[in-house]
Amino acid sequence: MSIRRVASSASKLALVVCSSFAVASIGGAAGIVPPANPASNLAPHPNFLSSGSCSVTHVAQPCTNPCVSIVGRGSSLHIRFPAFTNETSCTRFVLRAINVARSVEHLTPMVLPTNWYRLDASEQLFVLADLERTARGLPAYVGLNRSLTRAAQWAALRRVDPAVATGFAIGHDAQGVNGIASTLALGFTTLEADYVWMYQDGWGGSSATPNMACRSPGAPGCWGHRDQLLGFDGAYSAGVGLHCTTCEMGAGVAVVAGTGSMTDLIEVPAGKPPTMYFTWAKDVVPYLHPSG
Repeated sequence: MSIRRVASSASKLALVVCSSFAVASIGGAAGIVPPANPASNLAPHPNFLSSGSCSVTHVAQPCTNPCVSIVGRGSSLHIRFPAFTNETSCTRFVLRAINVARSVEHLTPMVLPTNWYRLDASEQLFVLADLERTARGLPAYVGLNRSLTRAAQWAALRRVDPAVATGFAIGHDAQGVNGIASTLALGFTTLEADYVWMYQDGWGGSSATPNMACRSPGAPGCWGHRDQLLGFDGAYSAGVGLHCTTCEMGAGVAVVAGTGSMTDLIEVPAGKPPTMYFTWAKDVVPYLHPSG
């Protein structure tokens, strides 16, 4: 049994034309950085979107994919993906797939902070965004802001892309418009959201393209989530900027219709970054493994 997860609507993401594979180097870091994008989607390995082989006799881990379980009795047995989970074996399984994908970009493996399982899901989304940026030599988003998180949570509950947050004085991007980036994903773990945003956001065929804004190989929305998350979405808008050092985030997570709904919202502040309740410097960096 397999399951196909669907990433965000086209409202904010139909902006970036898919480009050919290129490995950039910023400050000595490897990785693909906008406006370059991967040449093609990477099917997850191991495949966390499939149950793999299952055994009804092994209760603790009935399937190859530890994220799923077998429920029911007798002839009514069926495989069930979780609505949302932060379970350790599932996290490690999806992280393995992320690191296989990162190796294609010649990036070091992602190492989660040692406080990962104490973080709530919105904090995890923030950490993942910054781990993807810093791995590519980009500055980290500074922290989580409550106004941005409220706006992101509102959007997650409605399964839509976050819009400009009220109560946050937004600055302008390089083209003089509001500096904002936002993404939405549906799935069962924050790491799954990171995977489909970063490594499966292009055209993969009519039946295997999670990005609803990427409806053909050259559609403008291809890789839009990835580019939004990294801070630059091509010729249409400068977004928050690849090299933003004052940008703050909000993140939202909800279970809607039996599926996790996850949103990121990044904005450029009009002046000095306003108060944050969770920061990269204080709440993440001290918990990163030295080799990570």
